[in-house]
Amino acid sequence: MPGHYHNRYPQQYEAELRAARQAGVVPTAVPGTQFDGLAAEGERMIYVVVDGQLRVSKRRARGEHISHAVLAGGDLVHAAGEFEVIDRDGAWEVIALNNMSGHYRPAPDTLEIARAAFESAGLPVRPDGMQHYDLGTP
Repeated sequence: MPGHYHNRYPQQYEAELRAARQAGVVPTAVPGTQFDGLAAEGERMIYVVVDGQLRVSKRRARGEHISHAVLAGGDLVHAAGEFEVIDRDGAWEVIALNNMSGHYRPAPDTLEIARAAFESAGLPVRPDGMQHYDLGTP
């Protein structure tokens, strides 16, 4: 898998992890009942792809901002960003997908890695919902 992105703020990781745990947030696998519960809330979520594995979470929980680094366990990522889903006839569909992550600043081409990870997990991605951001080099 191409590209590895480092957490730009490793000094914040322990505090971010504590805050996420206090808010009851844990990285969620896709698909699954825990993901279904998050998706049903209808809010924008965050994702990372680590070693080909897709992990997702709420963006905010109990007033806490959840970082991509928490989802990645502080590790390197291949892709990171935000996404939204809708229920389309009893199945989830990704209607918005981007590479927005200040902690990792992944290149725009990582969105294809993310798309492939979501589709491998059974969540089709609308091509018109993909938004590339050029966040500059880390």
